[in-house]
Amino acid sequence: MEFPTTGERCSVADCKLLDFLPFVCEHCQATFCKEHFNMVSHECLKTETAKSIGEQSAGFLCSKELCKDTSPVEMPCIKCKQHFCVTHRHHGCLELSETEKTQKLKKWQIPKKQFAEAKAKVDQQITDSLRKSKNTALANKVQLMRVKCSAIGPKNVPTSERSYFFVHLPLAVKNKHIGTSKGTYVNMHWTIGKCIDSIADTLKVPNNNNTATTNKLKLFRHSTGDLICNEMDTPLAKLFQDSVVFDGERVILEYSDNVPDNVIDSSLYKV
Repeated sequence: MEFPTTGERCSVADCKLLDFLPFVCEHCQATFCKEHFNMVSHECLKTETAKSIGEQSAGFLCSKELCKDTSPVEMPCIKCKQHFCVTHRHHGCLELSETEKTQKLKKWQIPKKQFAEAKAKVDQQITDSLRKSKNTALANKVQLMRVKCSAIGPKNVPTSERSYFFVHLPLAVKNKHIGTSKGTYVNMHWTIGKCIDSIADTLKVPNNNNTATTNKLKLFRHSTGDLICNEMDTPLAKLFQDSVVFDGERVILEYSDNVPDNVIDSSLYKV
């Protein structure tokens, strides 16, 4: 059973096959079946090659100006869709224009610039941290030398085992011989509790730490007002090791009842 209005017949005279999915030649615009859609198969006469060499050869003519090469297999450019021979397959169609190159270059320069800015910022932070660390270490050394000059403490503590503190006395204690602050030394191998007892004894500060009273003497950091350590059996050497305190640091000796939140107003304690 035929369907005369469906499909088209092949343009090859010896074929005339009715094809429901016909092909149209892009050169001669004629309709062909699947057997004759190729230029060679239907001997297409509309190409420059056919015009120049007649019936001797047929194929896909290179689209490059002045190029007469043909090939039996079509190699269309993925961008312009035109056929080019092997020699001219890189015909510049895929090359970027100067504007496109500039835009892509700017696009790739953005993350590069961001990385450079981030790196510069991190490098500056490292430099500042190192400078601050060096300045702090130098300041601590100077502080230690100042405290050593006039520090007092138990004479039985060997010089090689001494650790120094510049101690501010409790606000309620008045000592006309010592004043409001004084450099002291303790044994680095003692616990913080024994250090407090020794400092209190050296500076003539009333000390009830060994009794049941709650009004205990404790050490606070002068720079922040924070309690240095609440565990009296903690070795002083461990506090140095953990950088909780440093040798020669300014500290405040105060009764715990006066600072219930373990933070003290260090501005009240002056040299």
